[in-house]
Order: sequence, then C-alpha cells, then structure tokens
Amino acid sequence: DEAGDLASCARLGVDLVFAPSVEEMYPGGEPVVTVDPGPIGERLEGASRPGHFRGVATVVAKLFHAVGPCAAYFGEKDAQQLFLVRRMVRDLSFPVEVVGCPTVREPDGLALSSRNRYLSPAEREAAGCLFLALSEAAELARKGERDAAVLVAAMAREIGATEGVRLDYAAVVDEATFEEVREVRGPARALVAAWVGSTRLIDNLPLPEPSAR
Repeated sequence: DEAGDLASCARLGVDLVFAPSVEEMYPGGEPVVTVDPGPIGERLEGASRPGHFRGVATVVAKLFHAVGPCAAYFGEKDAQQLFLVRRMVRDLSFPVEVVGCPTVREPDGLALSSRNRYLSPAEREAAGCLFLALSEAAELARKGERDAAVLVAAMAREIGATEGVRLDYAAVVDEATFEEVREVRGPARALVAAWVGSTRLIDNLPLPEPSAR
C-alpha cells in the first residue's frame, strides 16, 4: 500500500521517500544473478515461503547499492529477515549499520502488522494467542527451563487451544546463529508462525535469563 505508506511518512515528517518502480529496480526483468541467503534462509520462514529470503537479500542489496545508506532499520518482528540482512552486510562487506527496531504491539500484545487488517473481529481476538504463547515460553525460561522442546511444546499448546488458529511452526533459536537449539545455553529467541483464519502471522520474543534464586 504505497499510498498508505506515503501518508504515514507525511504524518511523521519524513523529508524524502525513495520508492523506485519494479522497472527501475529490475530493468532487465527477473535477475539472473541473485544473493543466496544460505541454509538459514531455507528454514522456518524460508521453509514456509520458498525463495522468499533470496528475493529479500537481492532487493536489499540492490537498494543498498542504489542509496548508499549509513544505516538501515529493520523491525525485530521479522527476526529471521533481520538476522539474514545483518549477516549479508557482514559477509559481503556493505558499509551499512543495520539497526533492529523493537516490535510495536497492541494492548493485548499482538504485534502491529499490515496483515492485521485482514482479520475479522473474532480472528483479531484469537490472534492474541501468538503473544500469549511466546510469553508462556519466556516465563518458563525465566523460571529456569532450558529444554527447548518444553518451550516449543508450551507455545504449540497455547496456539493449538485457540479456535480458528493453526500453528505453522514454533521454534527456539540461538540469537548468534539463528540455528534451532535443543537446550538454551545463551541468548535465544522464541518464534511462532500461525494461520489465523486465512491470514498468516509471525511473532517472536527474546528469552530471558533465569531469575536469580
């Protein structure tokens, strides 16, 4: 929704918007040479959306070349995308600082997303289960639970108990590698993706260190 995005930018006092057309970004049509996101790009979101991260990495690389930014800002809600962009910048030596922006949430915890507009009132209420599931995992981690399978089961149970919601995946990953872990031994993040009616939503939360006893 480019018109909606431009209106939001105007309200926030943005001075300049770079919004190239598809023809400007891909003058020769579909690119033959693309940016390979590696094995991390084939898991979780990549498994549910084959080829998605190759497209993301390629267009972000092209935008970095076109604009030459000092810093680029990506939302933490799309945690895997943020990780892959940071890794691309590091591995391909882009002179860009990638800054993660905290997820903005509704009062019940639902992460703000353009997809939320597709939810019916009943689906909107049900969608709160994603944050509840993540919060359950975070609370278990705070109490000392380190077994990722237990945390994943808790998230799956919360989402599975909500009518009209179908779990796509729940996972716990290492923050440094985005690899799924069996045991939480350091900074980690809980992830969920689920279908609420016909709308697919994703969310995540960092897992806290165990509370001191």
